[in-house]
Amino acid sequence: VLIIACPCAMGLATPAAIMASANAAARRGILIRDGVALEKAGEVTAVIFDKTGTLTVGKPEVAEAMEVQSPKSKVQSLAAALARNSTHPISRAVAASRQSADDRVFTNAATIENWREIRGAGVDGRISTLNSQPSTSLFRLGSLRWLRENGVDLSTGENFIAEWSHQGATIVGLASENNLLGLFAVRDAVKANAAKVVEQLRAQGFKVFLVTGDNSLTAMSIAKQAGIEGKNVFAEVRPEQKAEFVKKLQAAGERVAFVGDGINDAPALTQADLGIAVSRASDVAREAADIILLKSEIEAVPEALGLARATLRTIKQNLFWAFFYNALGVPLAAMGFISPIFCAAAMGASDLVVIGNALRLLRWR
Repeated sequence: VLIIACPCAMGLATPAAIMASANAAARRGILIRDGVALEKAGEVTAVIFDKTGTLTVGKPEVAEAMEVQSPKSKVQSLAAALARNSTHPISRAVAASRQSADDRVFTNAATIENWREIRGAGVDGRISTLNSQPSTSLFRLGSLRWLRENGVDLSTGENFIAEWSHQGATIVGLASENNLLGLFAVRDAVKANAAKVVEQLRAQGFKVFLVTGDNSLTAMSIAKQAGIEGKNVFAEVRPEQKAEFVKKLQAAGERVAFVGDGINDAPALTQADLGIAVSRASDVAREAADIILLKSEIEAVPEALGLARATLRTIKQNLFWAFFYNALGVPLAAMGFISPIFCAAAMGASDLVVIGNALRLLRWR
């Protein structure tokens, strides 16, 4: 009884599966923070994607600019001057959109007073040049929602906004006080494999959502290209509201995985049951995430979640066989039906079964 009741197989059931799974994930460029993260990944029921840099390539460019009250070159120069100190991908795209040498000279010579960046909204400040006095007007460059909230009338650009939003472009506006000066259509291509990834996740039984700070027309256009249902698209969501959206899904009984890449995604990555940071994610996003995709892009998301499910299944199988072995062997040994030599062999065999079952994860597909 003492020999056959040795709990080696029970003790190996979970750690053997977790180590084999972590090894298999690492070979695929998937870094799993710990065993707890692996367990959480295996229980996920819903996956939320951020848009910029996650479903899209993350290299936005200004496709078209529209002037309202100033020449286009002047609008681009003012916008570039405001955007040059920001690290946001859309700001970088606007800052790089200045065309002529004169525009670049103005942008580099311009100085900005009281410049600030409002998270999830845009940037503002008072612009002056080396040859002029500081402007008394406050210039704003940012999302249409933010401009509307500050009393900017966007009616003159409605056609431009509708046309480019339907093409999946992000629209940002430049305003002086309450006056709209120009609009920029910033377009970022959807990743070539995004639709395939969404299809794989849905085939695995996951609910797929898109949450973005963009306007609804742009969000729906991107979602259509990625194959995400319109009812699962949520637009004009501020960074802090992304975490609130995660909470709502959790309150509805979902186990949520959030896939993001930026500093603004950190609250949602932390709130989610499982945070996944893509390969180009910011350091803050990586720190907040449970799983980091080191080499792969979003195609590794269904692979990571599928591997996690397989790991939990393997752990349960190992525990079953470990308990079954003891439940069957101990009574037989107590009644004298099996010898100590057979008990020792059976104990060793149970360990081999558990380890062998765990090692199957290395060949998981």
